[in-house]
Amino acid sequence: MRYEACSFPVTATRSHFPLGRSALFGLVVALAIVAGSFEGLAAETQHVATAFYYGPHLPSELLAHFDRVVVEPDNLATLPTGSRAQLVAYVSVGEINPTRPWRKDVPRSLVLAANPAWATEIVDTRNEQWKSFLLERVVEPLYTRGFRAVFLDALDSYERVTSDPAQRLLHARGIAAIIAAISERHPEMKIIMNRGFAVLPLLATGPSALVAESLFHTADSDGLAYREVAPAETTQLLRALGEVRSRWNIPVTIIDYVAANDHELRRKTALRIWQAGFDPYVTTPALDSIGVGRVEIVPRRVLLLYKDHPEEGYLGQQDACVLVAPILEWMGYVVDYVDVRGPLPSDDVASRYAGIVTLVPDGVDDIGVYRRWILRQIDGGVRIAFLEGLGFEADGAFLARLGLTAARSKTKTPVTIASTSPYLGFEAPVRANSRELPPVQTNSAQVRSLLRLKDADGASWDALVIGPWGGAAFTPYVVADDLEQERRWIINPFQFIRDALALPSIPAPDVTTESGRRILTVHIDGDAFVSRAERPGSPFAGQVILDDILKRYPIPHTISVVEGEVGPAGLYPSDSPRLEAIAREIFKLPYVELASHTFSHPFDWAAAEAGRTANPPATLPVPNYTFSVDRDLRGSIDYMNSRLAPTGKTVKVLLWSGDCSPSNEVVSFVQQLGVQNVNGGGSTRTLDFPSLTRGSALGIPKGEGVYQVFAPVENENVYTNDWHGPYYGYEHAIETFELNERPRRLSIITIYYHFYSGVKTASLSALKRVYDWALEQETTRLYLSEYAAKVRAFQQVTLARHVDDDGWEIGNLGELRTLRVDSAWGWPDLNRSTGVAGARDGPQGRYLHLARDSAVLVYPSKGPPAAPYLDNANGRVLRWETSRSTTRIRLVGNEPLVFRIADARRCSLTTPRGIRGGTSAGNTVSFQLEARDTGEATLDCR
Repeated sequence: MRYEACSFPVTATRSHFPLGRSALFGLVVALAIVAGSFEGLAAETQHVATAFYYGPHLPSELLAHFDRVVVEPDNLATLPTGSRAQLVAYVSVGEINPTRPWRKDVPRSLVLAANPAWATEIVDTRNEQWKSFLLERVVEPLYTRGFRAVFLDALDSYERVTSDPAQRLLHARGIAAIIAAISERHPEMKIIMNRGFAVLPLLATGPSALVAESLFHTADSDGLAYREVAPAETTQLLRALGEVRSRWNIPVTIIDYVAANDHELRRKTALRIWQAGFDPYVTTPALDSIGVGRVEIVPRRVLLLYKDHPEEGYLGQQDACVLVAPILEWMGYVVDYVDVRGPLPSDDVASRYAGIVTLVPDGVDDIGVYRRWILRQIDGGVRIAFLEGLGFEADGAFLARLGLTAARSKTKTPVTIASTSPYLGFEAPVRANSRELPPVQTNSAQVRSLLRLKDADGASWDALVIGPWGGAAFTPYVVADDLEQERRWIINPFQFIRDALALPSIPAPDVTTESGRRILTVHIDGDAFVSRAERPGSPFAGQVILDDILKRYPIPHTISVVEGEVGPAGLYPSDSPRLEAIAREIFKLPYVELASHTFSHPFDWAAAEAGRTANPPATLPVPNYTFSVDRDLRGSIDYMNSRLAPTGKTVKVLLWSGDCSPSNEVVSFVQQLGVQNVNGGGSTRTLDFPSLTRGSALGIPKGEGVYQVFAPVENENVYTNDWHGPYYGYEHAIETFELNERPRRLSIITIYYHFYSGVKTASLSALKRVYDWALEQETTRLYLSEYAAKVRAFQQVTLARHVDDDGWEIGNLGELRTLRVDSAWGWPDLNRSTGVAGARDGPQGRYLHLARDSAVLVYPSKGPPAAPYLDNANGRVLRWETSRSTTRIRLVGNEPLVFRIADARRCSLTTPRGIRGGTSAGNTVSFQLEARDTGEATLDCR
């Protein structure tokens, strides 16, 4: 569908630059020549990065990395807010698309002719009636919706219907009058013109910006044929734009057209436009995919196709989430899950996704639809990593497209390994299996075999391959099934997925680390607050945890109760006064954050939400209570805020109960209440079972903009065999923390348990051992709500590369403040970078500490920073601005601040409380404060 944008498509017989026949344009060119060369004007002109996207799902990446985004307003139900970019509404001045809702109200007399190239109608821009209609029916509604900028297109369409200079001048004057009327009615409205060179001399006030198409590369209207613009046309356009710059000094954006899968040419074209002095945007004629401007968006989302098996549990328990997602997330990529039993994505995939991973070992249902969709993505340049098979029995044509052919189905034993590679033997050795044979062998020099099997007859099978389209790993050479249903990776999933998808090394957003230290959180589910401890006097478990744990370990905690246990409307009304008193004492502690664990503690969320009678019951058997989402969630939060919370505190988190599988609607409901939601998932790796197959994703999406955050490590219920013993089992969580630290920091340290850990002497002792170990580590201690905010921010962070240097732009960081980069990159140049407070090296890479919700990294630097920088801190950086030897800073933590400055021998810190000197050691200076907030402070280092 055409949105009347970027008129005058290239065809075999028509130039994309139609103004050469215009007498007025000849004058413009002459003036440009007199004015001097175009290049001399470039340096004096301002730049405004402008993107164009007319599709229905506006990419957040464009909003984060461009100053303006021109959109098709009819495709946006609501306007996004809070972004860097200003939205610009597309308005066609010279043509009408018949699909416009107001088309039927346009008087027939205003239509001059049809434009068959775009299936539009050319309108009479001379007519005062058209000006009134356009203002009232098009521009005014846009203003009411919140648009404060318009992109005026089809400003030269009248040239198709008349060659009479006098009539052309009347049309140009009519368009000038329209522009003047918009400005008069709404002076703050920015007006951006697409060409309209004949109109410009008639304007009393110039537009805010100008757009021109096809300076170096162009395409036909269907985007099927791309070509280079003739040098003479390029020269003409450059001269005309030079005159515009000379007279108006306004930003100019050039839209060039290059095929979506020709990434290298796109980058080169954008750089060429930028070096010519203009803001580039290189895209396709449909303007419904992400193009390249001065920055090239680097996709960090990966499509993960899987087949939902409800009998295996909710998505968080299925292999797509347990096996694959943690690998991608550690590399810095976001997972978008697609169930192959439903519709496959119809939106642009090539520009939005870094690649596709499939995990459908038992096959898809509709082979035809799936096969065609896969081929369409491959043809569009999207790489695919097939895990545990292709997902269907492929025919010869499909295999040939991948450079493969069908292998023999029978063997003559023995089957042996003919060749292998470093991709294999990651957690389990590779062994030849004659019962399950890969269905393919390679037949192309472009496809590498990473594991080849042969039998006694010399027949071969390829179990692991990588080609120009991606890669494929076939069962049973992906994951080994060992005893006790334990699994181990045979292939190295990090290396295979990275190479199959050709994923670039990126500044990986990292939720495990804050200011160079691993994050530590503690949270308690409210279960069994009311239980009696096995000790003299049989105190409530809540009292034991308060006395033996919370008072002993004064670090940030997030603690919940189940209202149905503690409150007067619950199961134990006679005990409620004492239970509430204990809860109030807990919540008064200055290092405790409030959380709700619901009212009735649903065990089976699907059954509870559906109102089904379950055996065992779906919720706690609260008398006279029928499950209600509003009562269980909002009601429990209101109860805690009104009866248990001290002044100044409110509930910050909802901790999911039971099977932790609420519906999308319920998670959305909690988000609308303004609290974070956590639980589900959780790693359970131990020395007995150290495999990454026991890992956990950060969480799962639960609808558009809705996300369930997982607990990074499981609670004591799992370590004690569902509380059947051994009751000291939770001490093995220390093994999980250590395994998730090296060789890769896969998760934070999170101490997660229930109040029933206060019932048993052994479980309480195990808790203390876990706390003692955690407090020996160098960490940044956060509340669970703060960690959850980082996980949700991780889903939205955007990346872009500068086309003219080695710079990276990072946007939409939200509460996330750490990037992990490959140490081999070297150091970012902190003098040219922005938003970077410092860095610290670890075994996993170099952790960069950010001070803003956006940043620019410029590489390379010749070595470590020459000026003092933050090495690590136990708090968050809110400000870090260096000028010569002085740095203006602000650090905030949940405990008294401790931080270290690198590349300095002597430093003083000036805060609102006075001046402090640091402790020097070599080329570092350390500070230890009593305060948790430096306030607006100044760091002077020598």
